Amino acid sequence: MKKIIFFVLSFLICVVISGCNKSYGESDTTRKKFENVISTKESLYVDYEENLISYYAHGGNGTGVMMFYIVGSNLESEAGLASSDIEELQQSNFDNDRLKVVICTGGADEWWNDDIDSDEAAVYELFPGTDKLDKLTVLDNDNMADPETLTSFMDYVYENYSADYYSMVLWNHGGGAVLGYGEDERHNYDVLTMNELDEAFVNSKLISDGHKFEWIGFDACLMGMLEVADLFAPYSNYLIASEEVEAGDGWDYKCFDVLSNGENFTGDSAGKVIIDAYADYYDSYVWYKPEYSLSCLDLSKTDEVMNDFETFISVVEGDLLEGKYSTIARQRGRTKAFGIVNGSLCYDTVDLYNLTENMHSSYADEADALQSSLSEMIVYERTNINNANGIAIYFPYNNKLYAGDWVDEYRLNDFSDEYMQFVVNFTETFNGEPLTAWDDITNEDASVMIASDTGGSGNDIGDLGSMGSFSVHLSDEQAANYSGASISIWELNDRDEEYLAEGSYLLWISSKNVTLSDDGTLTASLANKHFVLGDTSGNQVDCCAANIEIGDGYAIYIIPIMATYKNSDGWLTSESYYIYVMVDDENPTGKIIGIYEDYDVNVNSLPQKKNIVLEQDAIISTFCFGRVIKYNDDGSMAPLNDWEHNSGWFDTFHLDGELTIDMVDINPDTEKVYIFDISDTQGNDYILNVVQ
Repeated sequence: MKKIIFFVLSFLICVVISGCNKSYGESDTTRKKFENVISTKESLYVDYEENLISYYAHGGNGTGVMMFYIVGSNLESEAGLASSDIEELQQSNFDNDRLKVVICTGGADEWWNDDIDSDEAAVYELFPGTDKLDKLTVLDNDNMADPETLTSFMDYVYENYSADYYSMVLWNHGGGAVLGYGEDERHNYDVLTMNELDEAFVNSKLISDGHKFEWIGFDACLMGMLEVADLFAPYSNYLIASEEVEAGDGWDYKCFDVLSNGENFTGDSAGKVIIDAYADYYDSYVWYKPEYSLSCLDLSKTDEVMNDFETFISVVEGDLLEGKYSTIARQRGRTKAFGIVNGSLCYDTVDLYNLTENMHSSYADEADALQSSLSEMIVYERTNINNANGIAIYFPYNNKLYAGDWVDEYRLNDFSDEYMQFVVNFTETFNGEPLTAWDDITNEDASVMIASDTGGSGNDIGDLGSMGSFSVHLSDEQAANYSGASISIWELNDRDEEYLAEGSYLLWISSKNVTLSDDGTLTASLANKHFVLGDTSGNQVDCCAANIEIGDGYAIYIIPIMATYKNSDGWLTSESYYIYVMVDDENPTGKIIGIYEDYDVNVNSLPQKKNIVLEQDAIISTFCFGRVIKYNDDGSMAPLNDWEHNSGWFDTFHLDGELTIDMVDINPDTEKVYIFDISDTQGNDYILNVVQ
């Protein structure tokens, strides 16, 4: 029952996570250490300017060395994903005379590859067309989240393999500019922070000898960020990374046979090969097509981008200091956000180009300049995500509870002082006293109109078009500080399940299809429909859904389920998952775009990069969120927060074939209630009284 309760809470409320397991900057020694890293980086820029002849590494006659730093973590111990990618590399039949592939493995409690010892961080060379792993050395430190371990790996390869081009793939979980990269499962899920990644590379012999990596790639979530590009600009010519959470299969390493062609050693060529293989793989995915975004960034353009970015943010900062916080916050709120893993995980990274588009009306010249330089930096990108353009930025807004703590961690990065100050000032208002009162909106302010056609809200999507509306009027002050809202539909329960109390109401769907008019009227357009989940054999059951994102012509919903199946030991086990569904004009009744595990955020702070393929004959149970209405002494309905929890399961079926999603009408004659949940520009939520 505890698992069900946690699942319910995370479904409806964005409960943020605590961040990484380390604490930085708490001692003079630690701060001095990172100051030395920054000082060393500054001298590197001078070395590169004066010694362009040694721009590439020591001669290898058109050869390349590919390093893989593989932090196995739970991706390996639970699913064997690292072992699978290692095998994929071996089967790619790369030209071993032209390309050497060297890996470092560690960080997992157990490895599915019997040749890899989980008790050590070891270095191996891979060979094409064989499962042979040639162990070269065991590193002194087995903590893959220690920067010295990463440095030791790079130094070993550099000292033992001569080549014209060195490249690096960092494999595992990623958490972006705030949370860093790589969770070592054997060391309390320790991670490499941005500062520690900086330390690892600046101390490597390849870098100190005046060379650069040709390209560095992250087969990890959320690392396609300006902050990451700025960090690696002294160390690499190109960066290949994803703005969004990656699916569990990650990159498609079968393309590495093409990469061993000398023409594809350069970062721009390698980036196109890797990105095309990645996108083609998920475009042809058998089960469903998860969201993906992968881009190749030319790091030689970093200085120009940073100059334009700081000019842009300085004028935004000026408006912030002049009291235009809510305007800026709404522009941020409309921007494409990444890392919305499920109802309880959101990582506050947004597409930088889309941010300039949303702010263009206020800062046209500065936005144009930044868009131009970003276009020069983004060499190649492929995505199936609306408003994903190839590079993100951290902009705190969704994670109200931990915004302060995350900003404190973020400020320790060696990034733009101008932007750091903007983030601090923005967050102070975000976490400050409410700018307006919302408790004066009462039931009398709300009106409901149910009709066959109300003209819609101007943002009708797929089969979720308007069939009625629910509206309230906001004061001028409330309208000025309004950010967004959702409407939820609850139906009086007529089921006879024992766990559902008589008189309880069941949630069908919540929708963000809400608009605010110039006169302060907030209107939510309703559709008399809900989702049903099934399979290609004809099974179909009811389910509830929450709208987590809405954009121009599309909406994304999450549906909570439980899957029960036999594990490898023959025992029945149950896991909670979220099914992601996109509704748009091409898919008016929904399209499944991902299935993700509901995991313990207190253990795993980074996105888990694990898309799920449900096993055939698994028992699928759809979650039913219910509440028993409480009444005030005067007979009026009490607020939603005072209602009694009464949740369980709609129904179950044995999965037979592919999972399907559809929409059906809600009975128009049953008793329903509608609940408006309003968010202000400071991330505060206000649930209005129920309207019947």
